[in-house]
Amino acid sequence: MPVHADRLLDLGEEGCGQLVMSVMLAMRELQSGQALLVTAYDPAAPEDLAAWCRMTGNILVQGLRELPDNQFLLKKG
Repeated sequence: MPVHADRLLDLGEEGCGQLVMSVMLAMRELQSGQALLVTAYDPAAPEDLAAWCRMTGNILVQGLRELPDNQFLLKKG
């Protein structure tokens, strides 16, 4: 089953502060229920994105075998 994303965001090696700011700005453009596929190579990205989603009411969709380790699907809450 392919992963559906309404928008793609490639953050490369960006770290915590810039990573979170870029995700926040991209999510503002989405409607509730839409998804953002983030590519991030920073080792702390999984924890940073999970914490940001918990604090903002967005959802980090996990357990997708179709995604490599450096991609994260976020759904706007």
